Amino acid sequence: MTELSSTDNGCAPLASQLACPVCAEALTSDDNQHWQCGNQHSFDRARQGYLNLLLAHKKRSRAPGDDAEMVAARQRLLDSGVYQPISELLNQAVSHSLAAGQSLQLCDVGCGEGYYTQALADALLQQHTRHRIYGVDISKDAVRAAARRARTPDSLSPHCDWIVASGAELPFKGHSLDRISCLFTRLMPEGFARALKQDGQVITINTGLGHLREMREILYSQVKDSCFNPIRVMEQHGFICVAEQPLRYTVELTSSQQISDLLMMTPHVWKATSEARQRLIAQQQMSVSIDVVLHQFVRQPPEDGL
Repeated sequence: MTELSSTDNGCAPLASQLACPVCAEALTSDDNQHWQCGNQHSFDRARQGYLNLLLAHKKRSRAPGDDAEMVAARQRLLDSGVYQPISELLNQAVSHSLAAGQSLQLCDVGCGEGYYTQALADALLQQHTRHRIYGVDISKDAVRAAARRARTPDSLSPHCDWIVASGAELPFKGHSLDRISCLFTRLMPEGFARALKQDGQVITINTGLGHLREMREILYSQVKDSCFNPIRVMEQHGFICVAEQPLRYTVELTSSQQISDLLMMTPHVWKATSEARQRLIAQQQMSVSIDVVLHQFVRQPPEDGL
């Protein structure tokens, strides 16, 4: 990541809020390549441009998270633009939550191959909002792909750090982040609470009742309308929902490759039978309903006297 000067696009980068995953002391760097804490724990940025802060003994498997094949499928589908309205929904929610002139330290938990993260950073740059964005994912393959995306000519903002880490133990100084975004991935509110400022916000996007219904009707003999509502889980950890915004539209998938790529992005790739997956992929084109809901959460203020 090459940092801008204070005059580039009127948007200077903010100081890093990274913390050592071993001892939680602040991580600092003189060259943005080699990072070290006061206890001499050190971490080097990989040549591909990301920082690995996931300790070996914290992994549940040798290569946790999405593998290279799943990451490639996600990148192909997202780059086709079928989920661009979701990206724009996130960008608007973040922008509207900021006060005039406010700078932003944001972590995108479960950033995958960086599509939403980089688009948000680019939007903030165009709005002249001082920002530092951290894309965090447990998958090294995903973060490696995100770092590659950030180096393409289409990526405008250089103010992104790509980090291999767990959302449950985010590698940031305590209460240092302004926002956390979490799209289509498991919520880890305890980790969020440790990293967020007291007035910080969490923005989530999850699937609605009708999401990918046409796909599910091909995969399963009985389709049950179900969705994940994050409000209850977040309330249990001291977060209050302050905004809810649905988004529904239809996309046209025009090849079996697109249909296969979409399947690879969903839990249905494991849940459906092999026969059902083949039946779906045999389709050459199909219309698919997109149904998602954005929620914004703030932390409950502490009780008086506590």
